[in-house]
Formats: sequence, C-alpha cells, structure tokens
Amino acid sequence: MITLAFSKDVLRIKDIENLKKSLANFIQEQTFEKYRKRGIVIGISGGIDSAVVATLACNAIGKENVLGLILPEKESNPKSQELAKKLCKNLNIEYVIDDITPILESSSVYRMRETIAQKLYPDFNNSCKYRLIFTENFDNDGLSIPYLEIQDSQNQRHKIKISLNDYLTMTAATNIKHRIRMSRIYYYAEKNNFLVCGTTNKAEFQQGYFVKYGDGGVDIEPLANLFKTQVYQLAESLNIPSGIIERKASPDTWSFDISDEEFFFSLTYDIIDLMLYAREKSIPLNEICSTLELDEDKVKRILKSQERKWNSSKTSRIFPPSFDIKDIS
Repeated sequence: MITLAFSKDVLRIKDIENLKKSLANFIQEQTFEKYRKRGIVIGISGGIDSAVVATLACNAIGKENVLGLILPEKESNPKSQELAKKLCKNLNIEYVIDDITPILESSSVYRMRETIAQKLYPDFNNSCKYRLIFTENFDNDGLSIPYLEIQDSQNQRHKIKISLNDYLTMTAATNIKHRIRMSRIYYYAEKNNFLVCGTTNKAEFQQGYFVKYGDGGVDIEPLANLFKTQVYQLAESLNIPSGIIERKASPDTWSFDISDEEFFFSLTYDIIDLMLYAREKSIPLNEICSTLELDEDKVKRILKSQERKWNSSKTSRIFPPSFDIKDIS
C-alpha cells in the first residue's frame, strides 16, 4: 500500500514546463481537431484564471487566433477592465469591450436586487454600494447566516440579516449577469467559428462556485483539474502582470467589492485546496490537523462543508438526465 505524504507543499508543481506544454497540447487538440474551430474566445475578467488561460491559448494556437472579450457592467470594479485591457495588450491579442449594462437593465437585474436592498435598508439610494455575504463559521457549530452589507455615502457599513427568500432572489438575479456574459461570448464565438474556453479551476469546479449555463457553459475547461494555488504557480511562470497576480480573487458582481473568500469559501485558497486534496486522497484526519495546524473540530466542519457543496452542485457538473426509452416494457 502506497502512503501519500501530505504537506503544505504537496500541491507544488514539480515540472511546470511540462505542464504548460501539456496544457497547450490539450487546447490545440481540442480547438483544431476535436471541435474543428478556427480559434478561441475567452472572457477576460481581469482576474488570474482568465489571464492564465488566455496566455496558454496564445502559446497553443497563436495570438492571432485568440479573441479576448471584456464584459463590464455598471457595478463592475473599474480595475477589472483596466487589468483585462492590459493583459490583452501584453499578449497582443484582439479584444472587444462589450458593456452589458443595457442588457442587464432590460432584464431588471439591478431593479430586482435594489428593491430588496431598499426594503431592508430604507435609506438605500444610488450613492450606496452593496454586496451579499454568506460566511461559514468553522470555529463553532453556530448557524451560518447570509446577510446584506451596505456601504452608504458616508462610507458607513450596515450589516443586515437577509431572509432565505430574499437571498435566493438576489442570487438568481445576480446569476443573470453570468448567463448574459456567456451568451455574448457565444455570439462572438459563433460569428467567428471559434471555441469558447472556460476558466474554472478545480476548487471552483468541485465546490460548485460557477453558474450553470453561465461561466460553467463552455466548450473546454483547461484548468478544471488544477487547484487555485497551482494556477498562481502557472501565472508566475507565464509572467502574468503582477497587478493581476496580487489582486484578490473576486466574483465582481456587486458594487461593493467582495472577495471569493468573503462571498463563498470562507477560507483562503491555500487552505481550501489542501483540504480538497486531503479529502480526495483520503488523508487521515490527524495528519490533516497536524499539517495545517487546525484543531480536529474545525477540520471536520470544513470537510463537512466541502462534502455538502460537492453534493449540492453535482447536477451542475453533468448533462441533464434523459429518459431512457428502454425503460418502457
């Protein structure tokens, strides 16, 4: 029986040049041989995942065959577009800036969310910024409650508990942003006979941190078997701009900026990735605790949360089930 050595460095990529070559071969084969497309479209967010994928795509099929699509809206952090443009210029790829604000307005996305914000905070107005937070408490067994956080015109923060119905409504409205972005990406892909390349990493894919038929609705996912910390290693090797590497990962769907940690994971990516790896490899509980310097109860809570997220997002990772005609006798 082989015993796996579990350490904080277990996810260190041993041969990064070979990995980059393998990823490039995968992208090239999928684009030209499997899908028989002329090139690739990538949604460039200003974040590290899309930056790594865009760079790998250029290495795989040539920069002249890669189109970057930048999709801002009025609640996006302006820094996102700035970094996205910088990346495209550094890679010397063609890019399009397609502001989706009018589409979101016509779909009532802002109105649906702001109606709830105003109901919960009557002084809410256009000068306020807001975000939805669902933080899990791994230090004790207390309930994890979603809440709305509003920053007023005086930069004062107001943290307000939100009902499950309002939480689900705001989440559903927000997911329209992801689905509109993907519909625009497919428009540019189909008009150019290009493939749509996704940017979801392993932590996001396994835990359901993507939107079905939104950022999860793509043709290929080069990073889906690479942990976020490994994506950072690739970014360093690929000379991704430091502003992108150093920026906190964020969904960038709220006017009040929020990180992935605050919005979904409640943990830093180095802990998330190691815990997912430990779960995948059935690392003994005592070894996880000693390596990560976490107490047993906290580790159990994290593992339970990861199992719950894995199970609740299963249907987002598979094709819809279909009726089998053979079942008719």
